[in-house]
Amino acid sequence: MSVLPPSDLGMIEWFEQRLADWAADPTAIGLTGEQIITLTSQVSAARAAYTTAQQARNASKSATVVFHDDSGTLRSFGADLIKTIKAFAEATDDANVYAEADVPPPAPPTPRGAPGMPTNMTTSLSNLGAIDIKWKAVNAAASTGAFFVVQRKLDDETQWTNIGQTGTKSFSDATVPLGTTRATYTIVPWRGELVGPASAQFSVQFGVEDPPQQVSESDGLTLAA
Repeated sequence: MSVLPPSDLGMIEWFEQRLADWAADPTAIGLTGEQIITLTSQVSAARAAYTTAQQARNASKSATVVFHDDSGTLRSFGADLIKTIKAFAEATDDANVYAEADVPPPAPPTPRGAPGMPTNMTTSLSNLGAIDIKWKAVNAAASTGAFFVVQRKLDDETQWTNIGQTGTKSFSDATVPLGTTRATYTIVPWRGELVGPASAQFSVQFGVEDPPQQVSESDGLTLAA
């Protein structure tokens, strides 16, 4: 096993701790005065080199901090200049400005897709008999051109009827005929000519159906399961 510490600094400190005692009487430990002089010189040189290395590391750290600070200042100022160039190109409606400045022009906006499927539909009945409907949908803000077409089918109808459209996630159906027993709805999302997936069909029933009549087995009928 080596007596000397594995690290260079630890080795320097190990010799520094023993140098004075060794130099006091070298012959007592089998060394010569010339060896002690050489050891003293080498310990001093190693310590000086370590100190120089530490100073260089500290200087490097300081230089790195200055580098990042100066680079950050340049990035902020340069980014403002690029914004100014782009603003000038837009204000003058001159695409050549980008070529003159060797700055890439803005990428064309990515067209939005169709709105998401309406979900979580809820209904309520107003005092005047209108059906108020609310729902949720993703990617369906009115500010981006999204809207919803509400379709309805009454009990005696076989075809869907578009009863209106809205840019919000709510709709009030005030056209339900008096005496209607059930109205079924579906909501279709649109953006421009893009149509999204329609909602699941949902129904509003007016009134409660009578429970099935019970009849005795003597009538030749059985009870409904």
